[in-house]
Amino acid sequence: MTLVLINGEAPPQLVARVPPGEARREQVLRDLIHDSPAIMPVHELDPSYGRVFTVAREFNIPGVGYVDVLLADERGRLVVVECKLWRNPQARREVVGQILDYARELSRFGYEDLQRQIAIATRRQGNALYAMAREAGGTLDEAAFVDRVSRDLAAGRFLLLVVGDGIAEGTRRIGEYLRDQPGLAFGFGLIEIAEYRWTDESGVQRSVVQPRILAQTAVIERHVIRNEAAVTITSLAEDAAPPASGEGAGRKLDPEVQRKWRAFAQSFIEQARFDDPSQPPPRIGGLGWMRLPLPRGHWITLWRASARGEIGAYLNLVGSEGQAMFAVLREEQALIDAEIADAGLAEPTWERTDKGASVALRWPAPLPWDEAAEQRQLAELQIAANQMVNSFRPRIERIGADGLAP
Repeated sequence: MTLVLINGEAPPQLVARVPPGEARREQVLRDLIHDSPAIMPVHELDPSYGRVFTVAREFNIPGVGYVDVLLADERGRLVVVECKLWRNPQARREVVGQILDYARELSRFGYEDLQRQIAIATRRQGNALYAMAREAGGTLDEAAFVDRVSRDLAAGRFLLLVVGDGIAEGTRRIGEYLRDQPGLAFGFGLIEIAEYRWTDESGVQRSVVQPRILAQTAVIERHVIRNEAAVTITSLAEDAAPPASGEGAGRKLDPEVQRKWRAFAQSFIEQARFDDPSQPPPRIGGLGWMRLPLPRGHWITLWRASARGEIGAYLNLVGSEGQAMFAVLREEQALIDAEIADAGLAEPTWERTDKGASVALRWPAPLPWDEAAEQRQLAELQIAANQMVNSFRPRIERIGADGLAP
């Protein structure tokens, strides 16, 4: 297709389309949609959507990957956007399979899971999605908003958009990937972003992009079967045995040391904030260590040891289930290590033991521990604790739900 520019009495100017595969890079396309979500023809695909706004770019769905752009409307209805330059048929097939993987995993999210991942992506704590929806003109109260989004998640009711610079594969073939998706009620659209470039009279290069729908599905409600599994919650006594890393390891219980530790730990507990709204607060486990509970009886230990001038955090995976879970987590080690590195933390140590397994972080905290040093330690432990929860809590829940750990 060719555009024709008409400029007053000047001769019409023909503008040829940039060939597919030579137009904007995927990252540029992603950023364009992120910055200007209104260019997506969401209302043409589904007129029931309201005003669409950007939730996040590179939205992490643990264990699956990163959504290029996540959008929503003021009632919290989600739009998942995946961008791809169509240089080969394999890329077309892979991106459709990828966005379906995103939809399947999102349908397993509860609202708290969604809230946690949005907090990670946006660095906004609290109910960030609801706050954005209100900023976009939403009128639902918070309880009704959360309930609506939760129902959409459970039903797999999303709009999935695959956006490319030229989708050449027949829609019949792509449609084959959309069949047999039980439990999901998604809408799907193939969006082509055609780009045209020309040089104007002053020698400046101009460009126009034209989004257009190549194919779409009707939203089909499928049967959804949900199994609400029983959850056992255990509470451990305050006098549980301290870990080998903490302040109390191998030393007498000096009353002044105990007092300073309890004051430090209490300050941490009062200040602790987590992206995951379902995460319970830590509690003091013993001299030099705190316990941060995780699902299925596992936990994170937060500790400091003045004798070695170190502080740290480590994930405790207990018993035979912990070892089985460790083996599954190890398959995602590179991704988990990258998430931890992105938070500015050191590379963790992964270790299997006779009684379970652990993933440990530690870093120096040289003496003296004056007030300024303790404030640094509190801030560092907060970052480590939050990131450990973000990286491991959803994966432990998913692995347990999948039955991959006995």
